[in-house]
Parts: sequence; structure tokens; C-alpha cells
Amino acid sequence: MAEQVHEQNQWEAGPDEELKIPEVLIRQLKYEIVVFTQKKDFTFRCSGFSLTEGAWRFLNVIIDTSKLNAKGEVELKRVTYHPEVTLVNAPFMVLPAPEESAPGEAD
Repeated sequence: MAEQVHEQNQWEAGPDEELKIPEVLIRQLKYEIVVFTQKKDFTFRCSGFSLTEGAWRFLNVIIDTSKLNAKGEVELKRVTYHPEVTLVNAPFMVLPAPEESAPGEAD
């Protein structure tokens, strides 16, 4: 059985520092989800998803919540873990998560 992270957690690093996320969590992220909204599209990564009673349920979710300045430059690298996220009436697209980098890491 895969090791699970059961609490909401947040990891931060300065703009020139490496963002360190537990490896056990990174290995679980199999999907990248792109959510299309009226204001701004956003993405997150998760370990799995299912349709339950008309709502899409995503498990072990990591969302890039980095702080940007007015120029769009990263002031604070930050990712947030949520055990579960649910979407209702929101269009989205599922892609395989790239293996080369974790969310919030710069290339």
C-alpha cells in the first residue's frame, strides 16, 4: 500500500531557493489537471480522481500558490497540499503529470 500524507501542508522557499516537497508525495502525483474558469485557468496535480454523485473528486492534490509581484516575478515559491479537492460544474482537462519536475519548481 502506498504511503499517504493525511494533513494539509504548505511548503515555501525564497525565489532563489530550492522548494523541498516530501518525495513520498511527489511520487504519488500521476495527473496534471487544467481547470478552465471565466477569470483565469489554473492547474494542479493529483494522485487520482473519480466521478462521485455528479462531482469530480481529486485525491492528494498539490497546488502552486506562489506569490508573484506586479511584474509576474516569483517573490515566494509556495505549494499547498490538500487531501481532497472537489469540482462541480467546472470544465477541466486531465493530462499525465510530467515526471521531470514538481509543481512550483522552475526549469
